[in-house]
Amino acid sequence: MSEILDMPRLIREASEKEGDVWMPIADSWCEICTTSSVMRKEFENQQSVLENIALDLQKRGVKHILILGSGDSWFAGMAVCYAFEHYAGITAIPIQAYEYAMYGSLLADENSAVVVISSSGRPTTTWDALDRALQTESYVVGISDTDYEGNPFLEKPHASINPSAKKLGMPAQTTTVTIGLLINLALIMGRESSFLAKDTYDDLVAQLRNIPNQILGLLSSVDDVLADAAKHGALHRIHTIIGSGPNYGVAHVASALLAEGPQFTGHPMPAEEYHHALRGRTMQKGDPVLLVAPSGQGYPRVVEASSDLKELGAYVMAIVDEGEQSITAIADNSVHVPPVDEPMSPLLTLPPVQMYSLYLASERIAAGYQRPLVN
Repeated sequence: MSEILDMPRLIREASEKEGDVWMPIADSWCEICTTSSVMRKEFENQQSVLENIALDLQKRGVKHILILGSGDSWFAGMAVCYAFEHYAGITAIPIQAYEYAMYGSLLADENSAVVVISSSGRPTTTWDALDRALQTESYVVGISDTDYEGNPFLEKPHASINPSAKKLGMPAQTTTVTIGLLINLALIMGRESSFLAKDTYDDLVAQLRNIPNQILGLLSSVDDVLADAAKHGALHRIHTIIGSGPNYGVAHVASALLAEGPQFTGHPMPAEEYHHALRGRTMQKGDPVLLVAPSGQGYPRVVEASSDLKELGAYVMAIVDEGEQSITAIADNSVHVPPVDEPMSPLLTLPPVQMYSLYLASERIAAGYQRPLVN
């Protein structure tokens, strides 16, 4: 299969007259479509870097990892915590970078690692978070895609990772590739500590290395579904996004993408919070809801939410595993992703979410921003 995908007419025409958008449509499209090739390359390029970091962490007896970032970098941290816990037996906690810079954490000690993510590496409060982390006894890892002289995220920490992903449009490729590399690190840590048996490690690595091929196949098959869902979604300013486990992190990414692309408001929530906080009582007929629901521990609770949402008359767009029937049977539109081990699932649920934001933005541009919004 070619890694150069044809740009759909709607997105091509939107890119030609996009005007007042926050994130360029054509650049975003290209970055999403080339994610698979960049990820495949970086799995190879960064293997020795990740091996060395894993060995350093094992020597230090690291028991927990703090993952710091702002925006999509923070959400990437949310998406990989389960991988560190499930594959390496290490507690992982995502913390918003500014909050850490201001308040710190007592967990940042000699038994911890602090991963600080800033794709751009530009001066922000994430610099302050990095400086605070470096003042502790923690092992600090910096991640930045931008390799320039003086980038503190690549030059100051004990170790650094430079994924070399591109961000000319929405934060898309950078987020997905960083998630992939951190999952790879978790697997190596699990192997080095014998938390994972060799056969298990080999099987999981094979799954991970196949994901770039699966992303490419997925993106080549979702145009019709996303275009249809966007016709309805583009009429609504407020969207609800539900996910569970690592895909709650993807729900947060989706919220940011809605702001960055179509300039909508997206409310992310865990599946249980939808039920517990009676959020469904606020739903009105036709309100768009995005369910990020691959198979996993939290999947049954999302199924229950989907039934409730349909009774309320919500418009449900779902991302589920291939062969899934419970949500698919009642959703208005569904994207089916290849099933993988749950900690890796954000790598496959995230690209269609990114593409969905582009379709929503393109629908708004096609209407000249004149179409009235329902909410």
